[in-house]
Amino acid sequence: MGVWPKIAIAIIVAEIIVSLFPQLFTKYSSTAIDLSNRLAPPSTQHILGTDSLGRDVFTRLLYAIRYSLAVAALSLAIAFSLGVVLGGLSAIAGGYIDSALSILFNTIYTIPGLFTAAAISIVVGPNVIGASIAIGLSLAPIFYRFSRSAAKEILTKPYIEAAKALGASTSWIITRYIVWELAKPLLTTSIYLLSDAIAFEASLSILGLGVQPPTPTLGNMIAEYREYIFTAPYLLLAPVTVIAITISSLNTLANKLLSNPIEVP
Repeated sequence: MGVWPKIAIAIIVAEIIVSLFPQLFTKYSSTAIDLSNRLAPPSTQHILGTDSLGRDVFTRLLYAIRYSLAVAALSLAIAFSLGVVLGGLSAIAGGYIDSALSILFNTIYTIPGLFTAAAISIVVGPNVIGASIAIGLSLAPIFYRFSRSAAKEILTKPYIEAAKALGASTSWIITRYIVWELAKPLLTTSIYLLSDAIAFEASLSILGLGVQPPTPTLGNMIAEYREYIFTAPYLLLAPVTVIAITISSLNTLANKLLSNPIEVP
């Protein structure tokens, strides 16, 4: 493994640790207001300065990583569960079930993902669960199309026909062949889409449709601090940098897995 994938893994692991235990890295509250210390520049007391309400930006960044990763992970779980399960079902069942599901997911797929996520967020509400559902449903068609196509291809393989001829059950074929065959590419796809989910969360928050303040996320920090881009640019720099580094790290890791896939027994 090269240097960059190792750095990417280290960054992702560090962010997971920070998201699980943010209180270990700061003595401040992410929501405590101190108007007497508003818009203070970076210092030894506040290494990333304070915002317009006197809140410690570094502390808010730590908790923003927690909530942004939570939204991204939950939305990925929703997309994966819906897309992979229904994609596999569509490939195996065929007929009217395949046609109906394909029409549904292909229709959603043709609509820009951010538009789909924004529309769903308006309906379910702008909070952690609502944003996760919105992003998850907008990403599900990608998993569906991939799983359906891959499963259909696997089902035409000679060894599948041989297994059927020997009396193998559908459930055995799914667990022994389809699941293992899909494991490697689905892992890579999931990592790519995790970075998309992080970008979606930021976009929804900038539009005012994501998780709402005072709960910090990387996206709503950008939305809240963008008006200070000229007077206090350090406020905007922190969340933008974290988003860029996180997405780059995930894509680097996915590219590594794509070029050197993990062997599945």
